[in-house]
Amino acid sequence: MVTYRRCEMKGKRKGTQREKGQSLAEFAIVLPFLLVILAGVLDLGRLYYVSVSISDAAAEGAAYAAINPDDVTEIIARAQAASTGLVQVQSDMVEVDCPVVASGQPVTVTVHYDFVVATPVLNAIVADGILPLHAIATEVILKGDL
Repeated sequence: MVTYRRCEMKGKRKGTQREKGQSLAEFAIVLPFLLVILAGVLDLGRLYYVSVSISDAAAEGAAYAAINPDDVTEIIARAQAASTGLVQVQSDMVEVDCPVVASGQPVTVTVHYDFVVATPVLNAIVADGILPLHAIATEVILKGDL
């Protein structure tokens, strides 16, 4: 019985050594595809982060505009201050729309952002590698109600 087990073990060792080379070759073939998928996932993660960041900036601007709809410069500054980290909102990216400055009327803050795609695969899908994003937040003016 002992002899039989030794022969069986030796056969497994030889097969394993051959399979190591085959596994390495298969991994070398699959690795580029895995890296492209990983890069795409990272790019989509960046896209989500930017989307949330500009949504927060628009919401912050609209919240301030609900209390002070006359001060457009400060509304834009609040939207800029709300964007942190990788996303820096500039003043020309923020649009404030308040047709009538009166209590109960809507005020809308829109933040525009051009997301630059880093992954070559997504770059081929998106025109010029730039994806325009827009975040819109609307609040009701509370001026005079406080």
